[in-house]
Amino acid sequence: MTFEREWARKSTEANRRFVDKAVVIAREVEVVLGRESMTYPRHPVQRARDALADRLFAILAAARDASTTFYNVDQVAVAIVSDEMGDNWVDPVADAVGTLAATMARAATVLTGMLGSDLSDTTTGPWVNGVLDDVRNAAGEVIRRAGGSAAPQSDGPTPAGGYDTPSRS
Repeated sequence: MTFEREWARKSTEANRRFVDKAVVIAREVEVVLGRESMTYPRHPVQRARDALADRLFAILAAARDASTTFYNVDQVAVAIVSDEMGDNWVDPVADAVGTLAATMARAATVLTGMLGSDLSDTTTGPWVNGVLDDVRNAAGEVIRRAGGSAAPQSDGPTPAGGYDTPSRS
């Protein structure tokens, strides 16, 4: 097997592992920022901020885990996919995950110290809701792009509350 073919196999596998986990995280973000969660009467902004920070770290951990999948290679890029000819390109789902991570970091930062009343305040409310809408849109984009590629689709909630994402072939 040529180096290019082996590297293509590894980059595809690393990217698949990353995308599989990222889609699950994007679905969790949609639930966290859903209408039902944000109207819960006890500390919705604090809970959203903490959940977004947790999901951001989950994305970073998923990237690290996928990148270090192979024992004989230190790291494999998760956003760059290679083919057998040695050509490289940026995976659109991984790129969307990067945008999701950036919007979650922004939201988790700006929500620090805010109260639930800031969401309904006429001065700050539209801005805060816009920041949260950016995260919702980015999560939706990850899921849309994964659906358009060969990435797995969820079969729905599992008994443990997560999502069952079958592996691609």
